[in-house]
Amino acid sequence: MKGYAALFFGAILIAAFVLKEYSAGVSKIFTMTPWWMYFVLCGIIYSGFRVVTLFQEDRAIEQKVIEEEGKVYMKRIEHAKARDEAYLINNGFVEEDQKASGE
Repeated sequence: MKGYAALFFGAILIAAFVLKEYSAGVSKIFTMTPWWMYFVLCGIIYSGFRVVTLFQEDRAIEQKVIEEEGKVYMKRIEHAKARDEAYLINNGFVEEDQKASGE
């Protein structure tokens, strides 16, 4: 995606300069605009591009952290379940044969 975005912005920039040379109406806009405005426009476009890419990277990192926290939570549940089963077996509430057969 990053390569396509750069290609798209490059094509827009090339088209703007081509239109500047061959179109009378558009060339008036370009001649009236100071040269530093092109840098401002490029900066705005680049800033928007970076916001989108950084947002996607941040979302991927958050998803990874959520998955890791979920794994920790599931391990805690398994340990608690095993501890409860061991408590029931040790206190004689459930026999090991019943536990093995699933009754």
